[in-house]
Amino acid sequence: MSSINTNSGALIALQNLSHTQDQLQATQNRISTGLKVSSAKDNGAIFAIAQNTRSNVTALGAVTDSLNRAVSTV
Repeated sequence: MSSINTNSGALIALQNLSHTQDQLQATQNRISTGLKVSSAKDNGAIFAIAQNTRSNVTALGAVTDSLNRAVSTV
């Protein structure tokens, strides 16, 4: 039979490096978007709430713009 000798220390180091890389990617995503939860993959429930809040803010901004135009017209 043939056996393959592996370096367990190197495998553990590789696993730790992979985990660190995943965390770094998540941090870079947060920095680039400015959002703690930037996708449903981060936290689905909070992402849904945030999307709803963002749409409400956008809608209120549109109403404010319309009211400002009406005030300017009057």
